[in-house]
Amino acid sequence: MTGIGTISKSPGRAAFRCHLFAALAGLLRGLVLLAVLPSAATAQDLPEGANDPAYRAALDLWLDDDEATALPALAGMAAEGNEAARLLVGLIDKSFPLQGPWLALRDKPERIALLRAAGGLSGRSWLRMVDHDLAHRWLAVLDQRADIAAALSLADLGEARAVRVALVSLEARQVTGFDAFADDSRFPAALNYLIWQDWRKAGRAVAPALADLHPGDGQRQMVQASVAPDDLMDWLAITDLGPPLTALCRDACPDSEATCRLAGYEAIGGYRRFAGLGSPAVMLIGEARFAASRRGQASVLRRALAYDLLTSLRVDAIAGTDACFAALLAAEGQRF
Repeated sequence: MTGIGTISKSPGRAAFRCHLFAALAGLLRGLVLLAVLPSAATAQDLPEGANDPAYRAALDLWLDDDEATALPALAGMAAEGNEAARLLVGLIDKSFPLQGPWLALRDKPERIALLRAAGGLSGRSWLRMVDHDLAHRWLAVLDQRADIAAALSLADLGEARAVRVALVSLEARQVTGFDAFADDSRFPAALNYLIWQDWRKAGRAVAPALADLHPGDGQRQMVQASVAPDDLMDWLAITDLGPPLTALCRDACPDSEATCRLAGYEAIGGYRRFAGLGSPAVMLIGEARFAASRRGQASVLRRALAYDLLTSLRVDAIAGTDACFAALLAAEGQRF
């Protein structure tokens, strides 16, 4: 008779335990592998070269804001055919907030050589030379003929931020018809205001949809006159959007996190741009890793620099909300 905690001498049970432990060990190894991958993507989904040690080292340097070392290395790997490097460099080329002062101070021919493949008057985007779904879908979104379905297709690859960026770009092109996708599970709840704007134009009530939102939710600003600053600060403290801003204020302005987040939100231009903060491709760089990095946090400041001229009057106005964020922005401006 075998009691609780007693090891059975039965060969059958012993064999079963061996198989069970082997299965559990295999499961554990699988979970560990998933934990180190950049996102929900599996190893098979990653572009070729994503696990190359040289690429990973260059990526680490880029995230640490060392462009002088990282970008020439990434450009060299892109030229040699590394698709992960091509994808990353192609996305950097398309987004000023991902570009730092070292790159900005290069002359035009050098910038082109670092960010693009040879060809044409100003080089060719590396995105056009990557045989991977993410590159194909980004190119479809960047095309002037892009539609809402093309933007939502990025969600199939787990690129939630990219979907938001793509939809906001379509809004800027005055694309309409977002309400036709109200029941599409891929449509981001964070951009429901696009649907509500279509409803309003059609004479449909929006108030019932707003009832479930936090009083300070940034989407309210898109469909109503204003949101109280205190409510907005409360919402910024709990939203999952804008992780680089949250991390920047936590790390650099710990004594004024709440007002730092508010100042940053306003400095980058409000809700649309706030919803677009994050990793250029979670397939390559997880959101948490990007937000914690110097590159990710600097991208907030560079987005603010791109939004408006950095004058002393602007710095003073931002300091009226939070002096710490204003000082960070002024210092970043000096680097350029």
